[in-house]
Amino acid sequence: MASKSLREIEGYLQALFRVRSAVLRCCPGTEGLAGLLSLRRSRVIEKTGVICEGLEYDFHGSGCLFVEVDGSEVDIDFLEEGLEVFDAWRVRRFSVSVGKESSGSLEDISAECRSLVSRGRLAEPRDGWFSVVL
Repeated sequence: MASKSLREIEGYLQALFRVRSAVLRCCPGTEGLAGLLSLRRSRVIEKTGVICEGLEYDFHGSGCLFVEVDGSEVDIDFLEEGLEVFDAWRVRRFSVSVGKESSGSLEDISAECRSLVSRGRLAEPRDGWFSVVL
């Protein structure tokens, strides 16, 4: 049986996949979320807006917060090379946004992410920052 932290991470990853898919459908040629970041940096798109299908975005600092129609929040950061990364806090934020009580501490979520790294499902390009292995 999957741990509560693992289910919490899986929920975040599923939402991240939905956001990625919507961006690819609605913004052809962007090659995903990093492409959207390039559009922002070149001022082709505004800091905040709606992509399509009601998917809102709000660029902040080194990342972007996406809000789906149902209110679920998927927050990511970008490393210098455009790699999408997240941390335990972002997983927790997603859970709260969908009305699920978080399963444990941020340390528990990070430990479960590291377990997924050891199984090849996630990478940890920087300490405490995780990315999906594609």
